[in-house]
Amino acid sequence: MSENIKGGQNKKIFNEIIKNALFFLATVLIIWFFPHDAQYKYQFSEGKPWQYDLLTATFDFPIYKTERELILDRNNILKSNKPYFKVNSSKENEKINLLYKDINKNIQGDSSLANNNLYFDFLKKQFHYVYSVGVLDDAQYINLANKQVRYVVIVEHNVGKTRNIADIFTEDKAIEYIFSQIPKGLSFSKIKDIRLSKYIESNLSYDLEITNKIKSDELNNISITSGRVQAGERIIDRGEIVSPEKFKILDSLKKQYQQEGSKKSQYVVIAGQSLIVFCLILLFYLYTRLFRKKFFTSKRFVTLTLLLIVGFTLITSVVVQRVNPTFVYLIPYCLIPIVISTFFDTRTGLFSHIITILLCSFMVPLPFEFVLLEITAGMVAIHSLKDLSQRSQLVQSAIMIFTSYCLMYFGYGMTLDGDFLQIKWIIFVFFLINGGLLLFAYPLIYIFEKAFGFISNVTLVELSNINNPVLRKLSELAPGTFQHSMQVSNLAAEIAVKTKANPLLARTGAMYHDIGKMKNPAFFAENQSKGNNPHDQLSYEDSAKIIIQHVADGVEIAKEAKIPKMVIEFIETHHGKNKVRYFYNSFKTKFPDKKIDEDIFTYKGLIPYTKETAIVMLCDSVEAASRSLPEYTDDSINTLVENIINSLLADGALNNAPLTLKQISLTKHILKEKLKNIYHTRIAYPELTNNIKP
Repeated sequence: MSENIKGGQNKKIFNEIIKNALFFLATVLIIWFFPHDAQYKYQFSEGKPWQYDLLTATFDFPIYKTERELILDRNNILKSNKPYFKVNSSKENEKINLLYKDINKNIQGDSSLANNNLYFDFLKKQFHYVYSVGVLDDAQYINLANKQVRYVVIVEHNVGKTRNIADIFTEDKAIEYIFSQIPKGLSFSKIKDIRLSKYIESNLSYDLEITNKIKSDELNNISITSGRVQAGERIIDRGEIVSPEKFKILDSLKKQYQQEGSKKSQYVVIAGQSLIVFCLILLFYLYTRLFRKKFFTSKRFVTLTLLLIVGFTLITSVVVQRVNPTFVYLIPYCLIPIVISTFFDTRTGLFSHIITILLCSFMVPLPFEFVLLEITAGMVAIHSLKDLSQRSQLVQSAIMIFTSYCLMYFGYGMTLDGDFLQIKWIIFVFFLINGGLLLFAYPLIYIFEKAFGFISNVTLVELSNINNPVLRKLSELAPGTFQHSMQVSNLAAEIAVKTKANPLLARTGAMYHDIGKMKNPAFFAENQSKGNNPHDQLSYEDSAKIIIQHVADGVEIAKEAKIPKMVIEFIETHHGKNKVRYFYNSFKTKFPDKKIDEDIFTYKGLIPYTKETAIVMLCDSVEAASRSLPEYTDDSINTLVENIINSLLADGALNNAPLTLKQISLTKHILKEKLKNIYHTRIAYPELTNNIKP
């Protein structure tokens, strides 16, 4: 026994260490995600009024170009970038020498060319001009024309010359040019016979390496500034609208401040952030430990809540630092209270949401606006989705959250600006997308259910449907047990509502608590026909074993059907460690002197440890016993309920259940009233007699 106690203590200590480690890890990760630049003390936005006093430059600083301006500069360089071509200097001499050889061959057979060199001299002169200008092959020329390239740089002897592409020859244009220059003293036909295409060939080749190098140098040399602000210069005064030009100056001042601050006080900044994160996580830790002990004992609860807090903090950090700070309103923060409220309770959902929003507010450009909008939306989310059981509720909630975003942003904008025109209407589109993303809560809840073993109201509704395969099979094989389960579920749900337990969980658990009876339905009184009891052929011990076995059979059936663990707990606990009273008492009555093995007559289940499982045990015991009453009167029902529940209390069956004496008393009262309504006496209808005239 002492070893078991020690083992339990060690397990408890280990769980505590794990949970504390998770909180510490969450704190470290959040600090890691935080931007570690010194926080600028002024918050501003383009198109919004300046909320502070006159701002004057205390030091010289450059005006940095906006990202849009830098992109425009880069695009201009890319557009104006000229392709570079190398000149093949040997090409001209090669083709002139070839021409000379060919003409000398022809001279031997043509006396008209033998006496002068006018043709060679003319062509030599034209070749020199054409090759000095440059010749491109047709494919390259067409490619440049399609890209609308107007100028190219021709490099010869390490000297580059810019040429208009229209002035450069192609092979065909070069030949046309030569024909156009033939003087009157020379024969056109004889020059045509020479076949100039043999001697005109491209002498320009594209130099990719030098083209890319020049382009890269120009891009790297782009100036990131567009002016400078001198110390003492007036920047902006209270009430002035932050125009694009003012915004650029203020943003430049902020960047300069952060650069200087990061050099001087980065460690101080990290220390301050660490303190803030530690305090906020500590608040969440203390809240769960002090006010939600039943949740805090679960590692799954701690893991899920911290996963959501850290996850949304990470997403915010990436969006603000790497994408666009304005896009932060696209992030569906309301998923946090929706998910946590679905599995736990609304207060924990709201507290988790507030902690997350406060952490993220240190990263966004307008923290007050951000906190105002997101906390309001979170409250609306909790109000609109107190009990998520239908998909249509998500749509309604998304609409309400979108409306709250719009109203709060519109109101805040009018309060701050006093002008409709200054409101950024694009933000409303972000709110609409945000509302659409909230619809992913449904599959997200399903994923968390499977990953962490939780159970949502949506799943409970699906399980409690009588068309569920397990329940349908129960109604077919054990109709009496099915009716009993239905009765118990109605009683349990009513009591759960009045005792502030989960009525849907209690109802669903009650529906499944006796599914083990499907394996041997005839051995249970509610399924037996009159005068046919198989227990008559068995000993009290064997009968007790069969009755007790339905708990283990139920657990087995539930696991095969992949029923959630929280529902299986109702099967394990609805008899606890009580005795099979009928056969136990019968044995003792028939064999008063015989030593009894009490273990044979005792259920091997678990003692209820939640309100819901305890309620189902009480309802099951009372409802089953009520069927054996010889007559149904107020006194008989009152006595039955009192005896059954008091007996369970005396046996310690409710020792682990968080039910107060007041709640137990209320349970008795509800059971008495419900049973009286169920078994009410009817008024006898008078019979018609022959002497009654119409």
